[in-house]
Amino acid sequence: MKKVAWVTDSSAVLDEELKNHPHVYVLPVHLIINGQAFLDGIHLTTEDIARSMDNGETLSSSQPSVGDFKELYDRLAEEYDMIFSIHLSSALSGTYSSSVQAGKMVDIPVFSVDSSYLSYPLTLLLKRAIKLWDHFHEPEIVIQSIHAIKSKLKVFVWIGSLQQLHKSGRLSASKYLLGSLMKIKPIVTFEEGKLEIKTKVRTWKQATEKIESYLEESLASGEIEELFLLYGRDQSQTTEWVDMVKAKSADKVSTYPLGTALVLHAGTGTVGIGWLEK
Repeated sequence: MKKVAWVTDSSAVLDEELKNHPHVYVLPVHLIINGQAFLDGIHLTTEDIARSMDNGETLSSSQPSVGDFKELYDRLAEEYDMIFSIHLSSALSGTYSSSVQAGKMVDIPVFSVDSSYLSYPLTLLLKRAIKLWDHFHEPEIVIQSIHAIKSKLKVFVWIGSLQQLHKSGRLSASKYLLGSLMKIKPIVTFEEGKLEIKTKVRTWKQATEKIESYLEESLASGEIEELFLLYGRDQSQTTEWVDMVKAKSADKVSTYPLGTALVLHAGTGTVGIGWLEK
């Protein structure tokens, strides 16, 4: 049986299962504060980023380089027979492209996969890929199945800070000004890997009502296999949505941090919800 290494980037939010997995490796995203570079999860945590935001510091991020990937892949080639490398959406970052390029430079098969997501949805896909490999031991089946699972994921994120989205370069000045003047915060979703505005709301109550309607729509069309909530700074941010979800469905609800990369761009007040349809 071939020995497989699993690689992702730090935009994923690893649960205890993956943190303790002996064959999972994480390449850190580069976080930049006032021009100084740090490695996500090594030099900085989400709370460090939150404090920097509170202090008004300038923050941005950059992807792991092709060289970072090649160095890791060369090292893994000494121990493994092949590598699956699953990363955040190629529409949001060049990380997937760096993996593809590095994969062509090393003497080990590298199967790079664009997850079309980040944060826990990326983690979910990584976990499913590992289980699929354990069952089928066929790279093509794993990749095809992951793309099929992607189409069943529904993820909605209520943006906590238009200011942070603007400062990080993900929102134009005109849209930021208009949104700020009208006190609008969008709910965004993922469409073909891109963040697209689903709707615009002014209050938390309106956001909750919209999310509830999206959940009801999915429940009406079929069963939900897994449901999760995402928080920026504190798990208590999800309490109201947890109660709403439990009132709609008896399924277990899991909560996870958004992760440093998403908090950096969207702010600590950001809250997300997602589910995998059967």
